[in-house]
Amino acid sequence: MSSQETQQGSIAPEVVCLGILVADVWGRPVDEWPERGRLSLVDEIGIGIGGCAANTGIGLNKLGADVSVIGAVGQDGFGGFVTTTLAEAGVDASRIVQVPAAGTSATLIMVDSAGERTFVHHIGANARLEPDQLDLDFITSARILHYAGALLMPGFDGEPAASVLRAARQGSDHLC
Repeated sequence: MSSQETQQGSIAPEVVCLGILVADVWGRPVDEWPERGRLSLVDEIGIGIGGCAANTGIGLNKLGADVSVIGAVGQDGFGGFVTTTLAEAGVDASRIVQVPAAGTSATLIMVDSAGERTFVHHIGANARLEPDQLDLDFITSARILHYAGALLMPGFDGEPAASVLRAARQGSDHLC
């Protein structure tokens, strides 16, 4: 499966993953909430990448696919973490949209001693992704378009997403 060249001269990826991008901050164990206004200690705190587009893009890249991930992040530390993590995983993150007026989507994940996870989520920049921010020529040049994160991108859900999917389908006879 070879990549092809787009009209702008850049190499088209095999797969474009379009959708939500999230910085996941987790802590464990969290077996009970601290008393309001008090501090509680945990054994570990970490940060990882999340979101359907990011997770799928990284997974496909590990399987040998040439992947580009497209979504929205804020101009903040979490946005830098998301784009850097994707790039370090070998995924093209060059077309991720930076939204100056919104923070990057993030999820707090509290993991209890049994491994059960509880989530607190901030939609952030994912809510601000719009079709006019996307390079449709680049998207339609890909062999496969994977769209993920519906219902977590209020500015893109519904007709805006449908318009991008229609354009992608019309622009390419091999997108699924």
